[in-house]
Parts: sequence; structure tokens; C-alpha cells
Amino acid sequence: MTGRPRSVSDEAIFRAVAAVISDVGPKGLTLAAVAERVGLTAPALTQRFGSKRGLLVAFATREAAGVADVFAKARAAHPDPLTALVATLATLPSGVTTPESMANNLAFLQLDLTDPELRTHAVAQSRALRAEVAALVTEAVDAGLLAPATSPETLAADLYATYCGAMLTWAIDGTGDLTTWLTEHLERTLAPHRVRPVASAR
Repeated sequence: MTGRPRSVSDEAIFRAVAAVISDVGPKGLTLAAVAERVGLTAPALTQRFGSKRGLLVAFATREAAGVADVFAKARAAHPDPLTALVATLATLPSGVTTPESMANNLAFLQLDLTDPELRTHAVAQSRALRAEVAALVTEAVDAGLLAPATSPETLAADLYATYCGAMLTWAIDGTGDLTTWLTEHLERTLAPHRVRPVASAR
């Protein structure tokens, strides 16, 4: 006999977790708050994940494992590797729309950094993201879009630092929406490495 099909997928629940974190931070993250978002009950989430901590560990595991899927979708949507790179990083924190939501996500990051099990997944996610960025940089070099001397690993590290730093500066005193802010900063980091088109002789 097979069990009853789940009315709400794990993916929908993880999206709800991310939304609750952005709205109220880790202190306000309860099973009841997540359950309400997806039309379930807190006991139903307990049955599936065991506890709030179990839900957080599952969420962190999925975040780390899902990096490759995010970049695969970007590659499918944008044949140009640099467009795929910037578009992915600029829209990755799509749930962050205000300085307050950034603060709530930073509070959750503090939990990631101080809890040994959650930190393991945070490290895995960070390394996976940089590896995907380095792969796109390599593709851009091979396609003649970036200078041949460009080191994919070094530029990937610089782009990742730009991504993290730009989110903070936007939250402190940035203007406009975060996606535009990130795009502008990432493009400035890429600019010195781009290959300029050679003007055709007339």
C-alpha cells in the first residue's frame, strides 16, 4: 500500500520558510508560521520534519543542493554565460526587498555560522555557488567574452565578494531595488575583464 500523496510539496514548504525568514527573521520562524503560509498545520510539519530544527536542517540541505539547479535554469534561459551569471546572482536574493528583510536574513546567517550542523550546509552552498560562477567565467573565457588571462577562480571569488558586499551596502544606504543594485556592481567587477569588440576597418 502506498501512503496518501502529500498535498504540499517540500519545495513549497521551503519557499515558505524563506519567506517567513525574510518577513520576521529566525526568532519569528515557527512551525505554525510556516504551516499557515502553505495551508498545513504545525503538527503536519512536525510529522514530516520532526521538529523546527529538523525543518531548518532540511531547508539548509536543500539550499545547498539546489545551487546547481538554479544555474542550470539560468544557462537554459541565457545562452551568453556572462548574462546568465549576472542574472542569477542579481536575482538570487529575490525575497529581499527591504533593508528589514535583509536584516532578518542576516540574523538567520548568524544562526548558520554558530550552529555546527547548519554551518556545514552554509559552507557547502557557498562553495557550490562559487564553483558555478567559476564555471560560467570559464565558459566566457572560452567564448572570447573575457580576457584569456582571466583566472576563473579568482574572478569568481571577486564576484562572490561583490555579491555579498553589495547586498550589505544596499541595505545600509543603497538606492533603488536590490536586483538593479547587484547588477550594477557585478557589471563593474566584470568590466575590466571583458574583451572589447574590435572595430571593423572601413
